[in-house]
Amino acid sequence: NIIRYFVDTHKVRLTVVPFDYDLEANPSNIPWEGLFLSNGPGDPTMCPQTIKSIQYALELETPRPIFGICLGNQLLALASGAKTYKMKYGNRGMNQPCVDLRSGRCYITPQNHGFAVDSSSLPPMWKPLFINANDLTNEGIVHTDKPFFSVQFHPEASGGPLDTSFLFDKFVGHVRKISQPLVLQNGLAFQQKAYKKVLLVGSGGLSIGQAGEFDYSGSQCIKALKEEGIEVILINPNIATVQTSTEKNEVT
Repeated sequence: NIIRYFVDTHKVRLTVVPFDYDLEANPSNIPWEGLFLSNGPGDPTMCPQTIKSIQYALELETPRPIFGICLGNQLLALASGAKTYKMKYGNRGMNQPCVDLRSGRCYITPQNHGFAVDSSSLPPMWKPLFINANDLTNEGIVHTDKPFFSVQFHPEASGGPLDTSFLFDKFVGHVRKISQPLVLQNGLAFQQKAYKKVLLVGSGGLSIGQAGEFDYSGSQCIKALKEEGIEVILINPNIATVQTSTEKNEVT
């Protein structure tokens, strides 16, 4: 899918090299104007040859665009001087929500990884580009002054959501020297607040016999909040409900 995006959609000349290809020595004399870092399995720290080549590309006097996905995100972070860590469970599946810190828009993305970038370890001039809306883990990084960026998810997914395929447009635009403006939001604004007490305004039916579905939703809300250790203050206009039963006796 990556090859199809580059060759068929964007009509670029693409050369695929193994992970341990020495980019600085460039023994095959491959001409290149942009560097793409593909996905892959496992611990990114086990790819020192790749990291070395990325560091060479990052230090070029005239920057050449770099774009990474999945493992490529972690490798770019390590090459920049940041750290990665093993997640407890990892993020896997076809519906991981990621917030774009340029616009605040949330995209549904496919993912399959057990390691992540430690955003707090990013060096100066590097910022988070995407964050996971569920656990706030890093989902991408970007250099604020040079054409280097990467994402943890798979914008090339097929089958799967294609919402973020525009990232290929952005990278190819960099390669073709088309300006790609960057304005980032503060990722801290998306951190969830810890609530200890919630006022629940219960619903009653509009007529006799209509209250069942409202009662069920209210009861499920109380149950979910209690499981999170949150105290519930209930205002319920319909007294003939299980929301006020003795099973909910911890509710004020």
